Amino acid sequence: MLMAIHTDHKNIIDLVMGDLTQFHIPIYQRLYTWDSNNQVQKLLDDILNFGEEYKDNKRAEYYIGNVIVKNQTRGMVTERVVIDGQQRITTSILILCAIRDIYRNKIKSEEGKRSADSIQKHLYTQDDAETKLKLNNMEHQQALTNLLSGMLQGTSADDKKTRYFKNYDYIHKYLSNMDESNFNGFLDLLRRVKVVIIFLDEDQDENSVFESINSLGKPLAGSDLIKNYLFTFKKYECSHHEENQLINLYTRTFEAQFKTEEYMEQALENFFRDYIATQKQWLVKKDPKVVYYEFKGVIGEIPSIERLKEIIVDLAKWALIYQVVKVKNHPDIDLNYIGYLRGSFGQYSVLMMNILNNYSHVESNELIIDDPIAFNNALKAIVAYEASRFLAGYPSGEVVRFSPMVFKRLDSPEFDSNMGYGDRFLAFVASAEEGYRLPSSKELKDSVVTGNLYTRKSQHLKRFLTLIENMGKKECLNYEEDMKKAQIEHILPQNPVPTQWSSISHDDKEKYLHTLGNLTLTFDNQTLSNKPFSEKKIILAEKSRINLNAELLKYNEFNVETIKTRAGDMLARFEKEFFNR
Repeated sequence: MLMAIHTDHKNIIDLVMGDLTQFHIPIYQRLYTWDSNNQVQKLLDDILNFGEEYKDNKRAEYYIGNVIVKNQTRGMVTERVVIDGQQRITTSILILCAIRDIYRNKIKSEEGKRSADSIQKHLYTQDDAETKLKLNNMEHQQALTNLLSGMLQGTSADDKKTRYFKNYDYIHKYLSNMDESNFNGFLDLLRRVKVVIIFLDEDQDENSVFESINSLGKPLAGSDLIKNYLFTFKKYECSHHEENQLINLYTRTFEAQFKTEEYMEQALENFFRDYIATQKQWLVKKDPKVVYYEFKGVIGEIPSIERLKEIIVDLAKWALIYQVVKVKNHPDIDLNYIGYLRGSFGQYSVLMMNILNNYSHVESNELIIDDPIAFNNALKAIVAYEASRFLAGYPSGEVVRFSPMVFKRLDSPEFDSNMGYGDRFLAFVASAEEGYRLPSSKELKDSVVTGNLYTRKSQHLKRFLTLIENMGKKECLNYEEDMKKAQIEHILPQNPVPTQWSSISHDDKEKYLHTLGNLTLTFDNQTLSNKPFSEKKIILAEKSRINLNAELLKYNEFNVETIKTRAGDMLARFEKEFFNR
């Protein structure tokens, strides 16, 4: 429940120009997201439509929503922390910037100059010390400062790509297309466009208000709620300088690791789920509120600046571990093993993160792996488990719930302390309960000879064939780019010409068509068609850099025995590499 000191109704000009108090957008707020061709255009169009509809009623007012703020004093400075309404406040300021520049560059009258100077004065706090709108996103503050100062000539190309500049530019063009009469009419309308400002009680916890406000409408991401919790600064004194240092540490060392992600908000959410699982041994529900409350439970209260700094440093370390396991290649990590496991990242991420954490440390924002051999052996064991389950046809869903719990068992006294995590893991899953168990060698032999691998999951099959192909090679196939281009090829075609494949009966074709021994990888199966084996093996061997295809040259004919032999050979290579059988 909101406990307000009072509420006030202000038009959007007075909202910005009514006094010289600074609006402060805290770090936990979402970025400024209004789009020029969507919300900004709609606001401008709605204002004009309102003016047309109520042109004969000058007392009518147009409300565009609420702004919730809390006055906060830091030393001698009072600022208004914006709890809700960032988008409206920011867009109102951009409208005033555009009006100022039109007065300066288009209208150029004495009255226009006075109006421009008045706007300029009110875009800054008292004594022109700081801009009227302060962001805790330092990356965008410079772009906004340039706009508020009116010094646009030195704006960088990156700053011009921000929503602040794009929306300012749109508003400026929108208003510049008006003649002077319509422009002045628009300014009159702005004095009738109102917001309701809700001032919170100084003792009210903006953290809880922020949570309750955003329980309606589009829910906030768990990462936004977590930032809110981290940077509320309620339990201890924190100066502006200290706050900025901590925020910069968070954005530079932690959030920056996710900037290249296409959907950064979702990427952060996924990270926090895995981070929580490394601490609690289970994967929490995909729900922003659940992620948020579980995170609070993991880190507990934050009683001091020192504790907050420890949390940020720890998050940055785990984010580095997460990215190395997920996407960032590391010189000490076997590309074949990690590439294979990234295809099942969601199933094994928590286990890999926990193991890597125990085998590494961070130095100058770089992850140093203390024992690369031991870590790669652990990855190798997980690959052995995952690939064996695929070959045996075991379902993968159970592993998602099982994997986060495993590390705690691996660290238990039941294992010899001299055993590496790889050996511990294989020993553990060999005796695990049904559903989580490592398949036996007999199960694998039976499955690869007669099991239908082709229709299980094509990406899993591609990964397994790539894994076998890469074994012992210096230049490996890439699990990202190469696998996208690669196709599964049936050596015995799905629709063979009977006279060309007469050594295989119809019943045997149905039985062995989709088994491992009849499948390979190719980057160009258009030229293969339904050619006989004598031609097909030469095309596959000569026009491909895949060793699996070159090995076809040793077979004079391709029949049921050849299919069984080839499947057995691939399984033998796999078991020798991963189980030393």
